[in-house]
Amino acid sequence: MSSSSALLPPDIDFDSKEPWSTETELIIPVESTQVLIHESAAILGGQAFLNIAKLPYIIRERRNATEISPNNKLPVLRCGAYVVSELEGIVQLAQAKGVALSDHLNATQKADLRAYMSLVHNVLGNALTFLTWKDKDVYEKYTRLRAGSVYNFPLRVIMPWYIRRRVVAQLALLNWAERSSEEVFHEVETCLIALSERLGEGAYFFGDHPTELDALVFGYLFTMITTPLPNKQLGALVKQSPNLVKLCQHVEKEYFSQSVA
Repeated sequence: MSSSSALLPPDIDFDSKEPWSTETELIIPVESTQVLIHESAAILGGQAFLNIAKLPYIIRERRNATEISPNNKLPVLRCGAYVVSELEGIVQLAQAKGVALSDHLNATQKADLRAYMSLVHNVLGNALTFLTWKDKDVYEKYTRLRAGSVYNFPLRVIMPWYIRRRVVAQLALLNWAERSSEEVFHEVETCLIALSERLGEGAYFFGDHPTELDALVFGYLFTMITTPLPNKQLGALVKQSPNLVKLCQHVEKEYFSQSVA
């Protein structure tokens, strides 16, 4: 489930004297058989941040990636003695090591950055979670098989049902479970319009230098455009905003063609 809050207990104090480990691992589920749609977006956002920040890491596929995570969310990053999860956890750890993509922003801009990141999590994050688990076609053709792939029979059948029930309950707490697909797509469209207006004609959301917001948005939009789904509407909504498509293309070209991974 999406979250815009800090991803680490507030009493954790990172050791800023310890440099970023060259053996840092980005831990993800098995991409070819396990990774779900909303997880793919989160993983890509984390990768984008690390690539933009030029922080070295190695991708490790683990069948139990969510169990390694401090909060069962992805991606998981192991850097030295620390294990963090989600983009915000990675950003916090990088900042403690003296690497920040948003240091050049003033206080107002930083507040705007946090607001837009919250918007992306709360709309696009919940929308992709809804699509993954509530859309019947996506669940039957995609989610159920991947969610059960790590288990032997009969857990291969039982666990997707159990996880779906749990996720739908979480969506219900956020008032997302009973929405229609049309309502979800409308929320996504409204969010994309807001992002497109904020980006304008700029290369990135806050000038000529990408921040964690650009990384986060890239993860979601690239997933929405490129994931083959029975319903093509998500990708079509992104393509209604050429500047957002251009942002995705630019980040992919600049920071993934020669990935540090």
